[in-house]
Amino acid sequence: MNKPATDLLGDALPSGALQRLGTRRMQGPVVDMAYSADGEHALVVTGSSLAVWNLPLGELLNTYTLSDVPLTAMASTVGVDRMTVVDQSGWLIDWDLQEHKEIRRIDTGRGNGIATLQYSPDESRLLSVDRQNSIVEEWDISTGKRLQEITKPGGSFNRAIYGSDGKTVFLGHQEGNNVYHYDLVSGEPLQIFVEDYCNYDMCLSQDGERLFVGTRHKANEWRLSDYTCIQTYTGHLGHAVPSVAYTRDEDHLLTGSRDGSIRLWNRHSAEVVRKWYPHQRHVKGMRVSPDGKWVLSYGGDQLLAETSLETGEGRLNWNRHRAGIHSLAFTEDGRHAVSGSADKTIRIWHSAEWESVGQTVELDTEVYALSVLDEEYFAAGCKDGSVRIISLKSGETVKSFDAHRGYVRAVRRLSKERILSAGGGGSLKVWVWEQEKLIREMTRHLGGVLALDVSADSTRAVSGGRDGSVHVWDLETGDALAKIDAHRGWVEAVAFGEGNEQVFSAGRDGVVVEWDLDAGEEVRVFDHSEWIEALAIDHDRVYSAGRDGRIVVWDRNTGSPEKELTGHEGTIHSLVLDPDGKTIISGSEDTTLLVWSAE
Repeated sequence: MNKPATDLLGDALPSGALQRLGTRRMQGPVVDMAYSADGEHALVVTGSSLAVWNLPLGELLNTYTLSDVPLTAMASTVGVDRMTVVDQSGWLIDWDLQEHKEIRRIDTGRGNGIATLQYSPDESRLLSVDRQNSIVEEWDISTGKRLQEITKPGGSFNRAIYGSDGKTVFLGHQEGNNVYHYDLVSGEPLQIFVEDYCNYDMCLSQDGERLFVGTRHKANEWRLSDYTCIQTYTGHLGHAVPSVAYTRDEDHLLTGSRDGSIRLWNRHSAEVVRKWYPHQRHVKGMRVSPDGKWVLSYGGDQLLAETSLETGEGRLNWNRHRAGIHSLAFTEDGRHAVSGSADKTIRIWHSAEWESVGQTVELDTEVYALSVLDEEYFAAGCKDGSVRIISLKSGETVKSFDAHRGYVRAVRRLSKERILSAGGGGSLKVWVWEQEKLIREMTRHLGGVLALDVSADSTRAVSGGRDGSVHVWDLETGDALAKIDAHRGWVEAVAFGEGNEQVFSAGRDGVVVEWDLDAGEEVRVFDHSEWIEALAIDHDRVYSAGRDGRIVVWDRNTGSPEKELTGHEGTIHSLVLDPDGKTIISGSEDTTLLVWSAE
């Protein structure tokens, strides 16, 4: 029996794929997480399961199904020998982490609303927060008895943690004065404090004397003996602080920001000691390792990351993008492929071994378009409206100029000296890039230009836009030669056939349209049936891909589908054929590239 094909890390490849560039390891939706007692493993609740990852190796060790329906929250004991999760049906499930088996279940009757769980200091009780109904309940774990219920009309509770003695509870609230300190015996509030809109996260210091709170505009540390704000930590891009954590020493603490950064602060002076970016979006949660050297975090980018508190570097540095891949290009000799991403990086790959060349081009903006100019340089179209000319060998930016208002969605080589770009302002522009000189501008689209291709002899261009139209241009004169109204909605991809007479276009209406320019008529429609973002054309086939994550391979002569290539876990934004037409690469929102045979 043949062994299944695997990628460079040994993970199985989708059927028909030759290689995967990047990896999906430690990626996916995360409910919550914890370190194992020895700090070697991450315990990650995802979907309806518990996944156990070996952190030094980045290997998935086991997955345990805890429920038949998705889980919504988790809590673990200090010794990490037990955890409790709650599912969408409202069942609390007490789980033995040593024996990997269920201990007991408690029916809360709360359905899908429970978003937070926490153990009492003696680990005999459990707090649950029903955000939808703003109800906090305390449970006796061994008997399943409800011990206490706290409700508050208006707004919603979203966090709950015990005081150090286990007799009081701090409740985070979404509006106004948003931390409530309650007595669990009487059920009465002791204090209302932390004036800001929206409490995201909070944690108790090791000595139990201070509370660290992340809110919509800042983070604050509070002395609990008199409810005095000790220090304010601010300056986060976008202001919001979705997650906070104490480190293992008394002098430092951590904030996780809306901008994807983690900041290590001097607790006393409120000065940033170190800042790094493990995530592309909100840092939703952080856990500090038992030895105090690492922080485990998860973000809105669905990435689980472990980074060093000393350096900010990841323990494992896989060669991978960390956000969607929006642009792909081959060098003229086919020896290298180039990929650009919303993670603000460009990566270069060897096509012989399909490995990274070990060079990552880091920019200060997202990359949405690529075109290789010659053996020395390539052009990148960026979110900030600029075009960057970058050295293939060194990765250095040799030229950068403002080209468009809004995103540069496409850039194409016309000659060694000239490039064509298109962007959010609705225009196409021809540049002499070495001089940063604009020599021609073409405008017909009503709204941004999303797609662009140039004929093989560089005499014509075809563009597609948000207005649903396709335009064909004479690049020598700048004249518009034809307008095609073949789509309902945005046109996301266009391409020439092997000559100047055939044009293909595709978009959000889910169809590929082939057009004969000489005859001025539609030739064929390929019905992909889902939003299309990428096209590739060879002599005999049409490749379409988009939001459904599949590549449909069409017989160009009959319009019939030959096969489908599946394996991505997100929208496919880009497709590119190598110069020989033997290999096709797809780039996806799932952060990976897949290499397929086109023969």
